[in-house]
Order: sequence, then structure tokens, then C-alpha cells
Amino acid sequence: MNMKKILIVFAIIVGFANCQLVDVLEQDPMYELDLEGAITTPEMAELALNGVYSYLPSKSLEYLFTTLSGSFMSGAMLRGSFITSGNAIYYSERNLPILTYSSFGDGEWDADYNIIKNVNYLLTALEGINDSDFEEGRKDEIIGECHFLSALAYFRILRQFGEYWDMSSTYGVLIRDELPSVSNAVKARATVAESYEEIFGHLEIAINQAPEYTTSSLASVQAAKALKAVVLFYQGEYAEAATAADEAITSVNPLDASFSNVFTNTETSTEVIFCRDFGSDELSYITYYPEQAFNSGLWGATESYMNIIEGDPRKDMVITNKDIIYKEENQNVNVVSKMYRSGDAVPVIFLRTAELYLIKAESLARSNAAIADAWAPVKELRERAGSSDITTPSTHEELLDEIFKEWWIEMAFENWHEWFAVQRFDRLLEMNVSIAEDLEEQEAISESAAETYLTQLKWKKIYNIPTSETSANTACEKNPGY
Repeated sequence: MNMKKILIVFAIIVGFANCQLVDVLEQDPMYELDLEGAITTPEMAELALNGVYSYLPSKSLEYLFTTLSGSFMSGAMLRGSFITSGNAIYYSERNLPILTYSSFGDGEWDADYNIIKNVNYLLTALEGINDSDFEEGRKDEIIGECHFLSALAYFRILRQFGEYWDMSSTYGVLIRDELPSVSNAVKARATVAESYEEIFGHLEIAINQAPEYTTSSLASVQAAKALKAVVLFYQGEYAEAATAADEAITSVNPLDASFSNVFTNTETSTEVIFCRDFGSDELSYITYYPEQAFNSGLWGATESYMNIIEGDPRKDMVITNKDIIYKEENQNVNVVSKMYRSGDAVPVIFLRTAELYLIKAESLARSNAAIADAWAPVKELRERAGSSDITTPSTHEELLDEIFKEWWIEMAFENWHEWFAVQRFDRLLEMNVSIAEDLEEQEAISESAAETYLTQLKWKKIYNIPTSETSANTACEKNPGY
């Protein structure tokens, strides 16, 4: 059954439980759900689980924001300089490079909390189905998959809306671990420390109960272990992250022999540990904006990005230089062909083995390990690509610089990796020319104007909580600066 039909049927199953022919005054509030009789068999549980997966990015704009928002924010991507007015593809192209977010994060917030909410529904329903009704072990596997999806959703929310880098911060996620009701509709945010605790709790269950890896489109033990390494890394627990990454790099998900194969055959590349792929019936909903973003030439790689990838063999796999006609004039552009398939869409890659290599390298470097040990994962990635630039750095500073470059060369334009890298390495003003120019304008006005602008940049590391949430949930505090 395709994802669109799954989502519709799942909505009918869940909605049916709340549609009873009784006097309207006797009905529960719309956000309270009576699951009795809604999900009662293993078959219905499987359908409901597929419905949860369907909330991963599934439409053209969702695809755009999930893959490329971080590219604009970091300074890796811009619309063509020959476009001087209006919107070339979407108005985010004018806002994101200067970290003016509008409501761009609202869709991600809603989608991830829909995952969490529907996982809670399903876990509650599973309590009422006998283990013996399932094939042996399958009920536990479904529970493991559910907890992986909740962990991923909470982590995505924390990185985009919470001060994930500061364990003392009070600006964490909203923990929604109960079925929605009148009594819990208004709820305060958890601290960042509590948010990480929630994520790790879900991951431990996923590691113990999720099924073994069979395909990258489904949660697995391997995906849960990989995500644990990623979460430890963003938490700043570098020694633990290095160990976890090493444990997650297994023969089940080795590096693909070919860098380009990861994107041309994402669905079958075992390097891809977890992704959102698309059936042929879904392509009409997903391909429009990727076609525009990755092939039209209206958006492309910046000079900052081209300077970093110049000389690397992956350049010809990531970037295609071509001429286009825009308003009857010829323009030479560098399009991001890495993520382009004609009439198709490269899956949204959430976890792949190359990321674990870079997490291991950076974590070792930040844990004061030997330079050679921290360099080894980067060297392996470059050897895979056929690069001759594999000489071990002579200093710790050079090592970190090469690791930063590798994040941009290997992982850019997939899922915000370059944005988080400029934050960790404090290189936003170097890489994002738009922001650097704005700062120069503020410096020309006054020193205090420049200081105010820099303060605002610190706030703009993360999105604001959507007004739809803060208006209805008065206990949910907005992020600083908004």
C-alpha cells in the first residue's frame, strides 16, 4: 500500500474511534481520543506504524526545507546573483541566507510532533493486543521502531528549536509522552538536559527491541545505534560519541565503494542507514521543488562552497557547471547535481555511515586524541573518493580545519550538516557572505549596532517556536530574541 493511502486509512482508523453517534454535548474534546476498538489486530498495528512513517518529509516543500534550509543559512547555497528581484523558486531564498526565518520551521515542528503523537497512540493500542497474536517477536519490534521514530523526532526538534549545545539551558523540547487531553494541553518546555534524557530513553528501547537492518526506509537496531552516536555528538559528549560511532560502524552498513552511488542508488546503498524514500505514486507530490532547486540553475553553490570543494574528486559528483538562459541572457551556473534525479527524488537521508566517520574524527579531535587517530576516518573518506589530499595534518588546528572542510565536501546539501558545522567551528561569518556583508553595514553605522547584530546572530542559531504552539500553549516559552 502506498504512503498516501496508508496515511488516509490510518486517519480513518484513528478518527473512527472518536466518531460515535451520540449527542454532541456528550462528545469528548476533539483532541482527546478513545482508542478502544481503533487498533485491535497486528494488521491494524502495522498499518498504523506505516502511518507514523508517513509523517517524515513527504511533500515538495517539506523536502526543500529538510534538505536545503541549512545550506542557505550556512552560506553553501544562494540563488543566482543575476536574479535581482522577486522569488526565483521560493521566498526562503531571500530570507534564510540572512537568518530571517519567518515561519519556515512550522512544518517541521508539526510533522515531528505528529510522529510523537501517533507513536503514543500506537504504543497505547499495543498494550491491548496480545503478544501471541503477532508473529514471534514482532510486537517488540514495532515498539522498538516506534521509539526510534520518537527519538528522531525529538532530536530534530531539539536541534532546530532548542539550545541543544547548552546542557544548562531551559530551552529544550516539549515532551509529549501522553495521549493529548485537556489536562496536558498546556505544558512547559523541558530543559535541554531533560530533552536529551528523553531522547536517550527512547533510543535505549529502540536498541534493545527494533529489528535488524533490512532496508534504509525502516527503523532498525543499526539506525538506533547510529542515532545515539549522533545525539551524543551534538550533546558535546565527544569521548562517548567517538566510542558510539565506532560501535555503530559495522559490516551491515559499510561505506559504499562509490560516493556517487549513495545518491544515484540511495534506496539500495547499504551506507544509507535510515532515510525517507518515495514510491512511484508519491513522485508527483515531491519532485517539483527538487527539480527547480537542483536542475534549473536558479539556485546553486556559493563561492564559499566552491572554494572548499575545488580540487576534490567529488566536485564533479556534487556540482555540475552549465549554462542556462535567464530572461534571454546566458548565465553560467554551478548547480547541486548531487541531489538531482530527473523525474525522481533522492531520498531524504537522515543517517549514513559517512556521517559516523566524521563524528568519530571530530569527536576524537575534540577529545585530544592523537592526530593520526582522528585523521584516519577522514583519510578513508577521501581515499574512497580517489582524493590525493590525504597527508596527515601536522597540527591540531590543521586537523580541525580539514575535518570542517570534509563536513562540507562530503555531507553538504543533504540535511543541514554544513549549518551545524559552521556553528561548531565558529565559521559562520567566514562562510556566509550575506551575513558578513550585513555585519559590515552595521559596523559602518556604529559599534553598538554591530554588537546588537552579533547578539541577534546568536539567537538565530535556532528557529522560534511556532506561534500556533505558543498561542494555544501559554506555558510554552518562546526562544530568546523572538
